[in-house]
Amino acid sequence: MKICPRCGYENPDDAQFCLKCHYPLFMQSGQINVVSNSSVKICPRCGYQNPPNAFFCEKCHYPLFQIRETNISLDERNETVEQENKKTKIDITVFEYLLTSSIIYIISFNLFPFFQIYMAVLNALATIFLSLVIDKAKVSWYYYLVNLSPVGLFLFTINHYIGLLIFSLSGIFIGDLMRMLFLAEKDEIFRIAYIIFFIGYIGGLLFSILYDMISAGYLVLIMESIRRINESRKKRKNDLLSS
Repeated sequence: MKICPRCGYENPDDAQFCLKCHYPLFMQSGQINVVSNSSVKICPRCGYQNPPNAFFCEKCHYPLFQIRETNISLDERNETVEQENKKTKIDITVFEYLLTSSIIYIISFNLFPFFQIYMAVLNALATIFLSLVIDKAKVSWYYYLVNLSPVGLFLFTINHYIGLLIFSLSGIFIGDLMRMLFLAEKDEIFRIAYIIFFIGYIGGLLFSILYDMISAGYLVLIMESIRRINESRKKRKNDLLSS
């Protein structure tokens, strides 16, 4: 009995072609369908002499190349997938720090008009947690420039325009950090946050009302962080029950 390598059909031992899909069965494993003369490739189906660089027979369109089978087991493939997932997935502590910093950022932004100095200090606390996000996510060092945010708020009390400029500059790095998280997690929610932050921080220089979008961006991060943390806790709980 000859098993067709293309469709798996069981053919008689004397079959030269698969009775179901007509795949040739006379080529033995390890045989090469190229003659010793490297100037031509002879088609094993019709015998036509093709150019040496031909991939298909010019007469009957039979494939003149062979696909090598791999000996990778299913377990090895699953292990490879798990290793790739570990490389791309971010540790859950990143979302815990992101949740904390986002909550503090929202409070500091919304109360800043009433308690400027105190909210600038609170904003500095938020950037500390965001710096922990940067450290755990293992992204480039220049993302620590997010700490310009409280500097901008402090300077705002002295010089309105310089303060807003530095504050918006910090927002560029905060927004780009969301872009890096998107690349690592392949999660569209971080791309959305990146767009919101970009509009809020940069657009606010032209129209101050757009600064309100910054809170919306952090609200998106809060909801996503809570979802990720809850999923992680459920997974840990299920792992403990299963063990």
